[in-house]
Amino acid sequence: MAKTKRIDKAIGLRLKKARMEQKLTYDELAEKSGVSTRYIKEIENRGNIPSLEIFTKLIRALNISADPFFFPNMLVENLDYKRLQLYLTQCTEDQITTILAIVEAYLRTYQKPIQESSKNI
Repeated sequence: MAKTKRIDKAIGLRLKKARMEQKLTYDELAEKSGVSTRYIKEIENRGNIPSLEIFTKLIRALNISADPFFFPNMLVENLDYKRLQLYLTQCTEDQITTILAIVEAYLRTYQKPIQESSKNI
């Protein structure tokens, strides 16, 4: 039984955009990721869906998050969001726990007036 190729152009387009933003050639990305130049071209231009192993190699080589691939409606294009993500990767587990507590407290404090005011509208 022949194996059917699965196609998803959005994955390839996101990878291509990241590669081009970093001014990497196909050969340079292939060298960094250990994935063949030919296969990278097939993913980017033909929409071939890579295995999880290949996908992981590519996003690590490009130093990008997998989030946009799995959660396409997130606001990942926001520069502040990207900066926050970068800072969080540099934090220890204890620091992340502290930051999470601060954010949760902030949201609890500032969401109540918004919710109450929208009831009056």
